[in-house]
Amino acid sequence: MSAAIGNDPLKPVILAVDDDPNNLAVVRDCLQECNYTVLVAEDGESAVTRADYALPDLILLDVMMPGIDGFETCRTLKARESTRHIPVIFMTALAETGHKVKGLEAGGVDYITKPFQREELLARIAVHLQLRDLTSRLQEAKETLEKKVAERTLDLAIANRELEDEIAVRQAAQEQLQAKAVILEEKLAELQQTQNALGKSERKFRAIFDQTFELMGLLTPDGLLLDANQAALNYCGAKESAVIGKPFWETPWWSYSEAQRGNVREAVAMAAAGGIVRFEAKYRDADNKIHYIDFSIKPLMDDDGNVLMLISEGRDITTSKKLEQELRQAQKMEAIGTLAAGIAHDFNNILTSIVGNTEMALSNIPAGEPVRRNIERVLESGSRATDLVKQILTFSRQSEQELKPVLLAAIINEVVNLLRSTLPSTIDIRTAIDIPPEDALVMADPIQLHQVLMNLCTNAAHAMRSDGGVLAITLNEVMADDSLISRHPSLKPGPHVILTVSDTGHGMDSSTVGRIFDPYFTTKKPGEGTGLGLSVTLGIVQSQGGTISVYSEPGQGTSFQIYLPKTDAKIAHSANKAEDPLPTGKERILFVDDEQLLVEMAQEMLNALGYHVVAVTSSLETLERFQAQPFAYDLLITDMTMPGLTGRELSRSIRAIRPDMPIIMCSGFTEFINAAEAKEAGISEFLMKPYSTASLAKAVRKALDEVFGQPE
Repeated sequence: MSAAIGNDPLKPVILAVDDDPNNLAVVRDCLQECNYTVLVAEDGESAVTRADYALPDLILLDVMMPGIDGFETCRTLKARESTRHIPVIFMTALAETGHKVKGLEAGGVDYITKPFQREELLARIAVHLQLRDLTSRLQEAKETLEKKVAERTLDLAIANRELEDEIAVRQAAQEQLQAKAVILEEKLAELQQTQNALGKSERKFRAIFDQTFELMGLLTPDGLLLDANQAALNYCGAKESAVIGKPFWETPWWSYSEAQRGNVREAVAMAAAGGIVRFEAKYRDADNKIHYIDFSIKPLMDDDGNVLMLISEGRDITTSKKLEQELRQAQKMEAIGTLAAGIAHDFNNILTSIVGNTEMALSNIPAGEPVRRNIERVLESGSRATDLVKQILTFSRQSEQELKPVLLAAIINEVVNLLRSTLPSTIDIRTAIDIPPEDALVMADPIQLHQVLMNLCTNAAHAMRSDGGVLAITLNEVMADDSLISRHPSLKPGPHVILTVSDTGHGMDSSTVGRIFDPYFTTKKPGEGTGLGLSVTLGIVQSQGGTISVYSEPGQGTSFQIYLPKTDAKIAHSANKAEDPLPTGKERILFVDDEQLLVEMAQEMLNALGYHVVAVTSSLETLERFQAQPFAYDLLITDMTMPGLTGRELSRSIRAIRPDMPIIMCSGFTEFINAAEAKEAGISEFLMKPYSTASLAKAVRKALDEVFGQPE
């Protein structure tokens, strides 16, 4: 792009030439709206001077002008070295074909007749700017290629000279060799030395062969095992006498399956024919564990290309294969988490509009109207959807843990209601709450507790998916004394709640039970589970002061017990009396969000509260309005994530103009900013989407009162 003085180097620069100031104003406004830098000239002479100095990216040129006309101006520009590459588009009312031909012959790239269509003008400008950019790139690529060709030609010339020198050296060496051919005794001595070196090399090979960690073997071209190194023998626990002389595919290394023996036999045949074969094989050890082997076999040939023997190599890749699998799983979970967080962000915008508009609708419906209950149900659904978004953000690791008093019985009821609508009728769900619900009070994050119980119930249902069974959820209490703490050392003395989830599924053996909390371990088939459910479940429970025990036997089902410490804290209950009226005001508010629905809703909310609102959907427009009238507004309310300027960037720019300007930041995604970070950035208040009318009204009043004091 043009780097003319005073222009943004990132914006394309366009020179518009027209003797009519009105035409110039229309073109300039049109182009500036589309982020172009516009220069103007009113005649051909000044256009040539301006173009030679500013070197614009494109010129819009009128034809009929005083002095030299547009055609002559174009010819002058094309004759100059500095401006001949600038594309020129003629803009004139002369629409005859002859004039268009004359313009193109003068060096123009396009011809637009007046009056022009705005979209056509912008489209043609964009196309010719792209063409100019592509032409510039092609020229650069051509120059680079020509340079490389020249360099390569020079390299070849040097190589030819070096080759000629090498030939001369070899010819001299050959002459010397012929001159010494008569010294037979020296040759015999050299032969003896060579034989000694060969013996030494063979001993060295044997040492390397036996000491390497690779599994190595030497075979005849027919596949009979001639030799195996110590690492290979130790790997399968075989004695040398038991494998030497046998067909390679019948040795213990390939005992995993008959199909694998066949694969090895085919590999031997291909190697004997001169090929190199490599594939991944499996080996089952004495403990019935599967190992993965990177196996290859290749021929050793003489100078005539005859196969002397075959060399087999194997390397245990079980650990690296597991690490690769864990890496792929971690990447998959990260991608899923990112997707979930993005969905939750969009949902929060939608929910903000739903909740806000529903609240405003309720405020206009009398208490006795039948439709009011329908609208209240919509608001209740919006609240449940808000909780669902919190669960999605928990999954994507974008929500912060929020510990508060939680009634476990309520969590159980929510999960059971959800399970009854999703699990098959062959699974009987039973609950037994053996203590008063109000006594099962723990300090925890309710969203995470919901996730824990859903994980355990989903696993239990999976264990009974074939034959059905009973899914039992019980709740009681226990005192963590010395006896219980000796079995669960992480528990602290005192009263605890026990949440038990049991199933009558296929159960697990002790070996499986010992690994179920390991990350990425799963008893499900590939593609059916992530191996993270129980690992995450254990982490959540431990982070909230509890622990998990599990009991299972094959064919007898499985039972998980979650121990959580009880709390004496009280649950905050909403007062039954009528709520205080919402705070109002008459101040002037500048509101910006890139979602049109949210802008309309917020404007209606704030107008209903008495405020004067200017609402826009562009952060750049917001900054322009504020720069033009910095004292016309008493408060800025901005979204965090917007194109152009983010809320953080907009707030920084606003504060640079008016340091005392109160600002409220709104966001549906805590990864970008949270309440603490907002305060550090000078933000007066921070609202998480979806926000209600009440939370918005209180935040606005608080932000204004902190700066200007309470209204009279």
